[in-house]
Amino acid sequence: MSMADERMNREDSGFKSTAEEGRSGRKKRETRAKADKGSNKKQRSKWLSVLLWILRKSIVPIIMVIMLVAGLYIGYVVIGKQEETDVFSWATWQHLYDLVFADT
Repeated sequence: MSMADERMNREDSGFKSTAEEGRSGRKKRETRAKADKGSNKKQRSKWLSVLLWILRKSIVPIIMVIMLVAGLYIGYVVIGKQEETDVFSWATWQHLYDLVFADT
């Protein structure tokens, strides 16, 4: 099979050569750059960008802490049928720790 036949087969199957892909990618970038220049998008201030970055990075740990507190409450009050005021008492959890890790 000659190179011309391979090129024709590639074009028929939808595959592009590396050079063709480079040209089409360059055109897309140029079009995107022109669109960005033409639009009057307002740039975010530096502090707003930093705040949004911090919120994006901390959303999962915040949700995990909320779920931990909800789980403690549900497990202690609903399932364990104990008083609501004892859930967040340090003495309660210290006593539980002592029961679990006591030397018997």
